[in-house]
Amino acid sequence: MKTLSLFSILIFAALVARTHAATAEELVSSAIKTNPEIRVYEAEIAAARAGKITAGQIANPEFSSELAGKTAKSPSTGARESGMVYRAEISQTFDFPGRIALRKAIAERDIALAELGLLQFKSLLGNEVRTRAGDYSLLQRKVEATREVRQRLEELIEVLVQRDTGSVSAKLERRILEATLLTSDRALTDASKAAIEARVTLNLLCGAPADRELKLDSAAPVFPATPELAALKAQAAKNNFQLQQQRLQLARQGLKIDLTKSERWGNISFGPYFAGEKLTDEIEKEGGIVFSIPLPLWNKNKGNIAAEEARQMQAEAMIAATLRDLERDLTIERSKYAAELEALSHWRPETEKEFQQAAAEADHHYRLGAVPATTYVEMQRGYLDALDTLIETRRQAWSHRMQIERLTGAAMEGAR
Repeated sequence: MKTLSLFSILIFAALVARTHAATAEELVSSAIKTNPEIRVYEAEIAAARAGKITAGQIANPEFSSELAGKTAKSPSTGARESGMVYRAEISQTFDFPGRIALRKAIAERDIALAELGLLQFKSLLGNEVRTRAGDYSLLQRKVEATREVRQRLEELIEVLVQRDTGSVSAKLERRILEATLLTSDRALTDASKAAIEARVTLNLLCGAPADRELKLDSAAPVFPATPELAALKAQAAKNNFQLQQQRLQLARQGLKIDLTKSERWGNISFGPYFAGEKLTDEIEKEGGIVFSIPLPLWNKNKGNIAAEEARQMQAEAMIAATLRDLERDLTIERSKYAAELEALSHWRPETEKEFQQAAAEADHHYRLGAVPATTYVEMQRGYLDALDTLIETRRQAWSHRMQIERLTGAAMEGAR
């Protein structure tokens, strides 16, 4: 009994999971968990952290030794004496003061850039998933409405075939409906193809099989009021990922200039040494400390300093260019979004339902003989055309909203 109960629970859970309608945020979470490219950014962060460890390491000490023979002639006796000469030295190389701190600071900027790259990828992935989810939801509504009209036409034609009286008017009415049916077939095919493309792309983004059936929450996309351009520019200047990266690169470049300037003096080496020589009747020993530092007399690293300063100027110019492009893109996308909202404002919330009811009512009265075929056909076409216009307007508005969020790096106020 326990085994049977457990089996029943598993079957029920599987059925619930299959019929569960996913929300856009659930799809975003799934995409972030399963996307393989995230591991690339995580590996980049790990490499940057390893670079910080390397930047703070001190060079290993060096040991050197010399051993040679020596022959000397005594000034008093003229006799030749032979012996050995030896020297041993241990030296430690240190960076010029402050250089390690600069390298660590540069490595910290590298870590921040890698972490920012991961955040940017997750944000863009989430934005893409929300864009596709909203588009797929709207396209599904279009498919359902087109299929509804097509099914209504097909059933009506079957009825007319059964009622065929052989009259010319009945024959012409049937041909009108058959032509309308063929037109609706084309509309249904186009809508289905667009919905399938959106579904496949969405499945792959979420790490699911491309052919998986996808059921989305029926909640309609939300369209907040058009924000002020000044507010969008301020938000983008603060949160836009490309700008954040360029600012970090500019700060890193300033540190590289300081590091390049400090490299004019090279490294400092010092350590103890021990030397001596041993002849036949004489032994000499000595010990001391060796100290060395390059003197910047001819090579003052001017070329490298100038190159790094030029790169800093280039980074500053890139920030200015990005701000200009951001302002242009935000202005365009905001204007497009406002235009689509203006078009949507002409639609009352109940308009879509009213058109749907009118199409069904036309079908009912045509079957009763109260309306002619032309009125029936025009009503069905009008319903589909109006719905197509409404859905395309919503799709465009949704696309522009998502683009604004991509540029500003944050959700629009009042959304989600």
